[in-house]
Amino acid sequence: MPQLLEKNNFVWLTASLVGLLVVGAYSREAPESLTIAVIEFSSIALLMISLLSLRTRSQWTRWLTVIIGLMLVMAVTGNATGHYQYDLLFLGLLLTFFACAAWLVAGHVLLTGDIDLNKITGAVALYMILGMIWSVLYTITLEAWPDSFRGIEIGPWYENLPTTTYFSFVTLTTLGYGDISPVRPMAEVLVILEAIVGMFYLAVIVASLVGAIRVKR
Repeated sequence: MPQLLEKNNFVWLTASLVGLLVVGAYSREAPESLTIAVIEFSSIALLMISLLSLRTRSQWTRWLTVIIGLMLVMAVTGNATGHYQYDLLFLGLLLTFFACAAWLVAGHVLLTGDIDLNKITGAVALYMILGMIWSVLYTITLEAWPDSFRGIEIGPWYENLPTTTYFSFVTLTTLGYGDISPVRPMAEVLVILEAIVGMFYLAVIVASLVGAIRVKR
């Protein structure tokens, strides 16, 4: 099992990220009383799988483990007390984890050596992580300014997160369906930045593939 995880670590990472998307979709169908528990505790479990698959140095592993541990504390405490501040801390920690994961994965898959199936899967995982980073940013923005987006009904963060995730990936891929649009300046800035990152990421990935093929020849 350790060898399988080592060889195909980005496959496991991508699978856990897909799991996060599925959990978000399921939470919208679950009873309201279970929604926050489904998102928080399922997310923590899937983030643990992501951590195991990142295959990074022990120092990074310790920091990411601490982040996940704090998320668990925030989830339990928030559910027990119902205080709003714990939800914001949970989102902040989730954003920090995704940002660290993006940095670590980028170091393995962008402009580095030969290209194999595991690295291609890692590139897909990095793309998904970028989308999730912005989905959390959009959710935090809604917590600060509830009228930041047209097309998103005002509600608790755990109800908004699946919707902002959908909007984030629509923006990242520059599909732009138009059913959701930014209204406030901060939301507009985030949308612009995500669209730019999405376009340049594809350019960097193509450059990595072409560079690796030329080196191999």
